[in-house]
Amino acid sequence: MRIGIDLDNTIIDYTEAFLYGAHQHELISENWRGSKKELKGLISSHYKGKQEWQRLQGKVYGEWIHHAKLYSGVFRFLWRCRLRGWTTIVVSHKTKYGHFDPDKISLRKAAIDFLKYYQVWESDGSGLLEVLRFETTREEKIQTITELQCEVFIDDLPEVLVNTNFPSEPQPILFDPENQYSKSSLQRAQSWDDLAKTLLGVWSDWELKTLARLCGISSVKEVRTVSGGGNSQVYHVSSKTGNKYALKIYPPDSAHDRLRSEFDGMEIIHLNFTAPIPKPVGINRELAVASFEWVDGKPIKNPTQYDIIQAVDFLSSLHKFCNHTKFLNFPRASAACLSGKEIEQQLKVRFELLLNEKNEALNLFLNSDFISLFQKMLDRAKSLWPNQDFGLILKPEQQILSPSDFGFHNALRSKRKSLVFLDFEYFGWDDPIKLMCDFAFHPGMDLNQEMRKYWFQSTLKLYGDELLYRLNASWPLYGLCWTLILLNEFRRDIWKRRHAANPSLTDSRVALQQLQLKRSSNLLQFIDNSVKTQTFDFN
Repeated sequence: MRIGIDLDNTIIDYTEAFLYGAHQHELISENWRGSKKELKGLISSHYKGKQEWQRLQGKVYGEWIHHAKLYSGVFRFLWRCRLRGWTTIVVSHKTKYGHFDPDKISLRKAAIDFLKYYQVWESDGSGLLEVLRFETTREEKIQTITELQCEVFIDDLPEVLVNTNFPSEPQPILFDPENQYSKSSLQRAQSWDDLAKTLLGVWSDWELKTLARLCGISSVKEVRTVSGGGNSQVYHVSSKTGNKYALKIYPPDSAHDRLRSEFDGMEIIHLNFTAPIPKPVGINRELAVASFEWVDGKPIKNPTQYDIIQAVDFLSSLHKFCNHTKFLNFPRASAACLSGKEIEQQLKVRFELLLNEKNEALNLFLNSDFISLFQKMLDRAKSLWPNQDFGLILKPEQQILSPSDFGFHNALRSKRKSLVFLDFEYFGWDDPIKLMCDFAFHPGMDLNQEMRKYWFQSTLKLYGDELLYRLNASWPLYGLCWTLILLNEFRRDIWKRRHAANPSLTDSRVALQQLQLKRSSNLLQFIDNSVKTQTFDFN
């Protein structure tokens, strides 16, 4: 295969670089956040906005390119191509200098330096890319694509792929991470994971064994798929020496570094105390893959009070090391909520993402039952919030190290009846109340009222009874978060990710959607009734 790829906004993700530049030029407020498309629209609406955007673009592609990054999954895609002997070609429409740049910084040299830094390109051919071409005009770019006889060409601009001069032979694929071109007739990919699935297919035995060796597993005998994962792809690796390992391939995620959270977090934990979690073995950060010791055990179907005691004991041991120097600069947990305002914002984001799916039954539920109770619970939370500081961020000393997606759904019972906790992809700093509520509300936990009460009593004792007032104010909002999480089967991006992690998934999506909608409705009623009757007891 000869795969042609555009460079800017296809391989290189400039989102953070544009935000940085817009702040430097004082084009946006300090707290403004949004997509590159939204930023361009905002700046273009200014007086001489087109010139402002071009000036910013020249700076971002040149002087400020170090604020950009590779799109998640690019490196792994190119590595797999290289491993297979496929030719990867970059053809970029890039002028020598940026618009309105008095310093005449070479945009092409800046791009080359960037690709060298990320070990993607080397002029001697040792990088992952074999060909790198810059062209001054779009017409020259299309002519080069033709000359290089690409079989596939990936670009973020539809006007390139539908150009009348675009050659007929390459398969055009539109890279559309922000879903701007949903009505386009072109074949689209929203991530490099999509592109890998389309062009490379499932991981071969040879690829997996190579990954295992790169992650510190020697003398690999066999690699087999482990079913049931909802996020990352997990494989069981056995060595010729009889040792067993878990090999984990993480999905591209620009919002949260799952690999760092899990591997680095678990490594620090293991260095400080004997923890009921798998031991990290090896890691390859560029390929977003890691290995861990294999844990034999059975799923926890009927949790007991003793299981909760074990969970709290682990959290207690972890809490003692919150001040460890290696945790000081550790990132937030995924979807962390460090203020009431952040809980509100997370609810609104999840709500909008579901609305965008334009499902009739879903939208009816969201726009009637959900939105009504959400507003009531939001008003309630603000009125009960301690000192009325709903938007105040928790101080570092009020935060905890949270496994985040913590519970018996991510645990195994060993032969000795002790629990081993798995899946720390979302690990990081968070509000203890979020951990407490997520554990209680997770649909996979199946806790009865008495067990839920014991959980809250135990964690309040661990983290401090002073949390009670904020817990009482916020628990309905966290419950509402779970009514929306239950509806993730309606989201195409999440369904696609689950299929990638578990290709054997054959469940009917429509049937699951109906089931989850019913569960979400039941949880909504539970929250409403519990608040009305004041029966959600923590004492």
